[in-house]
Amino acid sequence: MTDMLPDTLDRPIPEKQFIKQYFKEARGWDAELSSRIKRSEQRAWRCVGLLAVIALLQGVGLVALLPLKSIEPFVIRVDNNTGLVDVVSTLASHGQIKVKAQEVMDKYWLTQYLRHRESYQWEARAYDRNLIGIMSSETVQLDYAAQTNPKTNPTAPINQYGQSAQVRVHIQAISFIGDETINGEQHKTALIRYNKQIKRLGEHHPLTHWVATLTFVYRNSPMKLEDRRLNPLGFQVLSYRNDQATGGE
Repeated sequence: MTDMLPDTLDRPIPEKQFIKQYFKEARGWDAELSSRIKRSEQRAWRCVGLLAVIALLQGVGLVALLPLKSIEPFVIRVDNNTGLVDVVSTLASHGQIKVKAQEVMDKYWLTQYLRHRESYQWEARAYDRNLIGIMSSETVQLDYAAQTNPKTNPTAPINQYGQSAQVRVHIQAISFIGDETINGEQHKTALIRYNKQIKRLGEHHPLTHWVATLTFVYRNSPMKLEDRRLNPLGFQVLSYRNDQATGGE
């Protein structure tokens, strides 16, 4: 049987035929590799396209939701005695203030003005005078300066109370009694009912009841930086009248 097998397995392949077969196989490998790379690139581009479409849809969704998004700041009131917190009113976005919130803002500045003007403490006298000057129109500034000048007014607070006494103020109610527009400015008039009491060691002074009438406005006038920090909204008192209430001591 062995003598009848062909001897082709033992024959050497001619060099030219070997080289031809090698290059043929090499071309096949190269073609297959190129085909794989092309298929891989096609899959990659499909993924990139899909991700781009998803990103585009997300962007469109966010733009569509923007009108539904709004920022609504609000005013919070804290009770000094109990510490309870409640929302007084909301402030509209885009810088517009709702009516109730504006009322709260007005009452805040009116309270600050009256307390610093009518109360008295020796250590705070310079700060009070400066703050009232910043928050008053020129006419009211002049009246206040004359009223509190110890050299020209014998009843100025410094002459009456000196370093040994304090005057404490408690505001009872604030009501608005007038609102008109003059030269493009909104002038408001408020009535403040309050009481005050003199505190001096070894003495007893009864409560006295008072009514202050103020006309005020908000002005965006040029102001020094340190003054703007104390009065950021440009609150200005245009007129001020203070009367002791009927029946008050």
